[in-house]
Amino acid sequence: KGSFSLIVYDGIPPIAMSNPAGFLKVVVVQGKRLVIRDFRSSDPYVIVKLGNQIAKTKVINSCLNPVWNEEIAFSLTEPVGTLDLEVFDKDRFKADDKMGHAHLNIQPLVSAARLKQALKVSAGEITLRKVIPDNDNCLVRESCINCVNGDVVQNVWLRLCGVESGEIELKLKLVNPDPVPFSS
Repeated sequence: KGSFSLIVYDGIPPIAMSNPAGFLKVVVVQGKRLVIRDFRSSDPYVIVKLGNQIAKTKVINSCLNPVWNEEIAFSLTEPVGTLDLEVFDKDRFKADDKMGHAHLNIQPLVSAARLKQALKVSAGEITLRKVIPDNDNCLVRESCINCVNGDVVQNVWLRLCGVESGEIELKLKLVNPDPVPFSS
């Protein structure tokens, strides 16, 4: 299993926030065909942003097809925004080199979660929505948002912009907060 990063939002952990929209778990799975920024390779890492929440993966040394498998948790607030990624090459003695960027609109995932609640789906697997490549995302190809045993999930490949080549695979999972019982 990969590592887990908890994002802190303005100094408050997401668990402590009043958050009707829930949480977004993002697994930065892998990169493919990343660009060379050093002599023969690169030392890539990914910065993931949602609003003012930021997380960074570990650096994978000398690799153009890195596997991170790192899970990151973001708190969601309405209106939900865009998930932004930037890939960099870690350099020891100078500023890190840009290796591309990508974005993905999270609203379709949130809308699919509302559909799941309206349909009262809790078991099995069902496709709730398909998302096609457009200006709201950097999708390489169509992606399905599914409900799998009650979880709303989406697997995506994002094309990196601003560079000759490169793709990043993400697995997204929307987690709604459990209702908190009132104490008397």
